Amino acid sequence: MTAATQTYTVIGLTLDVDSTELLIAAVLAGPVADQVELLATSEEDFTRWAEEFDAPDPDTAADLAYTHCRTFGSAQNAGEYLHQVLEDEGIEATAGGHPGSGCYWVAIGTPDGGEILISGQGRHEAEVYYPLTEHAGWLVCRYDESGLEFTILHDSHDPDLDADTAAAVEAVRASLATG
Repeated sequence: MTAATQTYTVIGLTLDVDSTELLIAAVLAGPVADQVELLATSEEDFTRWAEEFDAPDPDTAADLAYTHCRTFGSAQNAGEYLHQVLEDEGIEATAGGHPGSGCYWVAIGTPDGGEILISGQGRHEAEVYYPLTEHAGWLVCRYDESGLEFTILHDSHDPDLDADTAAAVEAVRASLATG
């Protein structure tokens, strides 16, 4: 039997060196991150931080907050986060785009000479370098070696960046494995 979950707000400080280290000050019951007023810190090397997590207890919420900061690391936008996750999974990716057109994506070469392209959804369609908080889903397409024929591997409108990125990466991994 799984424990029921509730929303907890974790409040703390992140180290500005790379934002992967979190010092937790409090874990509060309830979704109150928007109500927490984050005052400026007196230290130059820290940033005050608050985020909500669904967990069965405060300790698990704290663990999720630590994992969240280590995972997001120094990513300043969704594209950088996607690159970090792909790199952690051992998948080599590059940035691509058409300068001046506003279209940017993450590209992964395939063994058969094609490529897999990933871009955002919603108001960030055809771009990847948007704020982490504005994620609305990933579109993952595999193009053949001619670049004309494509297959949609993952088409999501999930605002949960962690879960959606994990699903997109799994679609990439499955496509690379099956060819």
